[in-house]
Amino acid sequence: MGVENQTKPSQPKGQGELNLLGLTMLGLGGAVGSGIFVACGIAINLAGPAIILSFIIGGIISSLVMLMLAEMSVHHPTSGSFSVYAGEYLGPTFGFISGWMYWTAGILTMATEMVAAALIIRYWLPSWPIWLISLIVALLIIGISLLDVKAFARIEEMMSFIKVGILLVVIVMGVVVFAGLWPGLRSPGLTNYIGHGGFFPHGWQGVLPSLLLVLYTYAGEQVIGPATGETKSPVTTVPKAVIIINFTLVILYLGSMTTLVGIIPWNQIPQNASGFVLVFKRLGMGAITGVINAVILSAILSAMNSNMYGVPRMLKSLAKRHEAPSRLAKDDRRGVPVAAVLTSGAFLLFVVGISYLLPQTIFVYVASASGITLVLNWILIAVTHMRFRHRVKSSQNPGQVRYPGFPYTTITALVLLLVAVATSALSHNQLIGLIAGIAILLLFAGLYYLLPKGKQLAD
Repeated sequence: MGVENQTKPSQPKGQGELNLLGLTMLGLGGAVGSGIFVACGIAINLAGPAIILSFIIGGIISSLVMLMLAEMSVHHPTSGSFSVYAGEYLGPTFGFISGWMYWTAGILTMATEMVAAALIIRYWLPSWPIWLISLIVALLIIGISLLDVKAFARIEEMMSFIKVGILLVVIVMGVVVFAGLWPGLRSPGLTNYIGHGGFFPHGWQGVLPSLLLVLYTYAGEQVIGPATGETKSPVTTVPKAVIIINFTLVILYLGSMTTLVGIIPWNQIPQNASGFVLVFKRLGMGAITGVINAVILSAILSAMNSNMYGVPRMLKSLAKRHEAPSRLAKDDRRGVPVAAVLTSGAFLLFVVGISYLLPQTIFVYVASASGITLVLNWILIAVTHMRFRHRVKSSQNPGQVRYPGFPYTTITALVLLLVAVATSALSHNQLIGLIAGIAILLLFAGLYYLLPKGKQLAD
């Protein structure tokens, strides 16, 4: 197996196209999607109002992991990102596993978001079959992904601004409601936080399994790793973007979750629809349900868009390292990995097609499997960072913003990630996802030893 030997961005035409705003919005776009707008209902029903605590823990974990990734990205900017670093510091087996796990998790994540998008679109087109809507959504996302990096970034910036805006609106509405200033509505106070079974209605047995789904809402920001290779001045841009993204996500997620479970009793929040629609209805704004659904749809499409940026570029990186078919390493004259985009899109359609043959709980299963796979990759990032810091001295990175508190913060993140994986087994639905995620890990570990070494994979 080969190593992607690149210390500079790999796209001859697309390199340096992403500035601080573009990279920041790409990271926010990848994170804020169906996880916070739809799947959070499942997590809330597990943890109750204590979901707020879950999001605090999730924010700490994601911030630490992304800061580790930022430090390694500044030292070696590459579209292969954490996969390349795992290969360099842990060995080629782990680089192979990390890259393919990220690609698989990205496909699974986009599959859940495509289904969520199709269900929302049926609000306006109730007679249209889900498969047809999903096909149209997939073709739209693939089409956007075939644009050059600059055009893609402009579209993603616009869509990300919209969904960040709606979460800010929800937070402001919450402040007004709890201050008792909302017309015709008394402040609920602490009623919904301590009533209906208390802040911990299911105890820690509910909070701990919710961590996986919470991490799933943060995990999309990992797209900034593959984007490093096309970032302008990555040494200064990447650390700034990571700090802005994580600070923004923590504020948006904590604020919106506090508002949601404070206004709507946790046991009334749906698991297969957006609880934020209920908030607007409760506040007498049911007439704009169509607008809210449109904004949520935009958020989900934006998350798919960001993932369809990162996933093909990881596939291209694998091909450059002789760990995927060689044709997937090629760009067109604009620097777009067309073959990798089309291949990823084809597998996305395949996964969505299979999902329609399974029970309706497939959303939870696929989301859990995707979450487990992403968290396992975060564990690899943490272990890689430990090896990285032992081998690379600070003198080799003059002017670099250092990762804080090493090694204690890295160990803390690693322990919390292991807890999130282990406790997901406490939920039946997530147990299936856990088994699937571990199976994916073992599958790629086995494939590495079965595939030919030292030469390009067959096309």
